[in-house]
Amino acid sequence: MEKIKEELIFEKVVEFIEKAEVYNDLSNKKNNWNLSLSEIHCIDNIEKLGSPNVTLLSNTMKMTRGGITKITRKLIKKEFITDFKEEGNKKEVYFKLTSKGLEVYLDHEKTHKTAKDREMGFYSIFTGEEQKIILKFLEKSNKHMQKEMEKLGEIEE
Repeated sequence: MEKIKEELIFEKVVEFIEKAEVYNDLSNKKNNWNLSLSEIHCIDNIEKLGSPNVTLLSNTMKMTRGGITKITRKLIKKEFITDFKEEGNKKEVYFKLTSKGLEVYLDHEKTHKTAKDREMGFYSIFTGEEQKIILKFLEKSNKHMQKEMEKLGEIEE
């Protein structure tokens, strides 16, 4: 492929990522939660996993245990989650949502449904063959990004 086309693809991907970040920031500000996307996803996973510990969150979110510990400490301080220990196991710490955290979770679910409905309509303008090409591009891009994140050390393989 010509260098010009590769540079144009790069520029368009960067433009898309920047717009997605602005959109996410605007959505987050609208709800006034003052949370990062990682914090919102941590809340989402705590609810879906049902009182997980650091290790389960780490494996699910593909982040280091240290990264999860930082996020959960912030969420506890902001009163979105609480931590607890089970009666028979005083060593292991588990997490659950507070009522405030549950509000974030429910709002996040609603936001995902709205986004999915909106985007499915957009994707339908592409032919089946174009969708296959887009899907192949995204799958390869995601694998590439996963490897790059692993190099940074905050993401588990």
